[in-house]
Amino acid sequence: MARTAPTAAATRRPGKPPRRRTQAERSALSEKLMLRAAVKLIARQGYSRTTLAEIGKVAGYSGGLVSHRFGSKQDLLRALVERMTTRFAHDQMIPAIEGRAGLDALCEMGDTYLRELAAREERLRALYVLMGEALGPVPELRSVFAELNESIRSAAGGCIRRGIEEGRIRADVDPGAGAAMFLALLRGVAMQWLVDPGAVDLAALRESVKETIRRSLAR
Repeated sequence: MARTAPTAAATRRPGKPPRRRTQAERSALSEKLMLRAAVKLIARQGYSRTTLAEIGKVAGYSGGLVSHRFGSKQDLLRALVERMTTRFAHDQMIPAIEGRAGLDALCEMGDTYLRELAAREERLRALYVLMGEALGPVPELRSVFAELNESIRSAAGGCIRRGIEEGRIRADVDPGAGAAMFLALLRGVAMQWLVDPGAVDLAALRESVKETIRRSLAR
């Protein structure tokens, strides 16, 4: 008698149950979702109207868990700003200038900053909202943004010094002042675009910013 082929059901191996996340993985996931919810709410309604309870609700957790995780609203915002700026530096800025130095690196830094503005509008809008709040109701955040500003100025100043050494940037340029002007230029463009995107051609301004940097610094 001929043997019959086994059916698909008979040959299917029982699937493995999904692996349970570790406590560390669950903690990291909940923190990520809470911070993502905070970005959405702050970008939409500002700092003052955003509560820990709302953040928890949007993230799918209780407000009590948010409070337990971060301690206070100010501590959550500090963690949010630090996470956003660290990720921007490591995920976008550092790879963008890899293999570049001096004037070329500085121009690429500026272009990357403005390109990410459009690519991650919600995140950057929340960052600028918090930057404004640091000047008023949340002075605790001033030190965070002061450190952020210093890190950008330091990187830009390093590019300017390298450009001077290479002979592509004028020797009379002050690296500290040039770095401060570089940051002011980027922040000014970003603020105008966030306030009224329809009135600002960001793609065209990206090219203008690079040209402005070159003309103001190049030999």
